[in-house]
Amino acid sequence: MPSYSSALSTFGIQQSLSMKGCPYDNAVAEAMFKVFKTEFANQVHFQSAEQLERELWDYVN
Repeated sequence: MPSYSSALSTFGIQQSLSMKGCPYDNAVAEAMFKVFKTEFANQVHFQSAEQLERELWDYVN
């Protein structure tokens, strides 16, 4: 059992996973991540964590 699975088990957290490549269990989240990646994150190189945080805040708000 991987260490993260052990940690989840220790705290009584049940992991929820679908089959690899199957986005249908959470289509809303998958759609949001697609928009985020295509509109904001693709081909962008941030110089610092602060720059990423500032630009992400601007994007979301």
